Amino acid sequence: MTFAEKLMRLRKREGLSQEALAEALGVSRQAVSRWEQGTALPDAAKLLPCARLFHVSVEWLLDESQAWEDRTDTATKAAKETEPAAQRNWIWYLAGGIVTGVGVLGMVVMGILSSVYPVVLMESPAGVSWTRVYTGVIAFLKEYDVEWLFALWAAAALAGLWLLAQPVLRRERVSVPFSAWYAAGTAAAVYGFGQTAWWVQQGKSGDLLLMAAFLAAAVFCVVQLFRGMQKEAEGRRRLGRVAVLLYTAAQGIVCLLTAETGIGLVGLVLHIGVYAICASTLRAGTAS
Repeated sequence: MTFAEKLMRLRKREGLSQEALAEALGVSRQAVSRWEQGTALPDAAKLLPCARLFHVSVEWLLDESQAWEDRTDTATKAAKETEPAAQRNWIWYLAGGIVTGVGVLGMVVMGILSSVYPVVLMESPAGVSWTRVYTGVIAFLKEYDVEWLFALWAAAALAGLWLLAQPVLRRERVSVPFSAWYAAGTAAAVYGFGQTAWWVQQGKSGDLLLMAAFLAAAVFCVVQLFRGMQKEAEGRRRLGRVAVLLYTAAQGIVCLLTAETGIGLVGLVLHIGVYAICASTLRAGTAS
């Protein structure tokens, strides 16, 4: 029994149209049509999702010597192979829940303390005619010099979110043309821009050139992220563009926090956290 015959029979058994199957696998309807006509085979990245969708093994799908009746044994075997992984998922969820909870609780406690012991902090940098006023958590962190502790809680919360995402990430590998090197360069350049922007606001106008250099580096890295998608298929290129836009927006939001408040350590932790989560989610090493 050929792959084309098996695929068509499985699809009809599940009551799926070619369009529905194509959408589930992230391909075009024409691709599914070619598979069922026997003129083409799915690439390796689509075989495993296809087998999982129909609860059969890849071996059974590709082995023409195995008949339709043989699918029960291979399906049972595939299910048994996935049981240990499913049983291990609770470890990820437990660890992620604990670590995230500790991080969030720490930040909430510091927020409560900033309300119980309110601080109003005023800074008048040398060489400028204005005074910046801080209140709330930012003033509390600066007054008591506990920015490092807040950064620790933020890092714990981000690490916990990463742990919680692992069962899904290990089951479904999202592959988009996303360069790990240029993504890391974007994070570093945006962080540098935010830091130097803060220094310039403090009256250090000599850092304007350095700030411009960081901005140019950030723009260059983002452009390279987009250029890395030009040779990809339309679907992957569109997904990659959305990923880069969201990633750049997230890094920019963190940059605003750094540039406006000057809490560089917290900003650094958040920049690294955004990069780590995005890179692990998109399997960033897949593109160069």
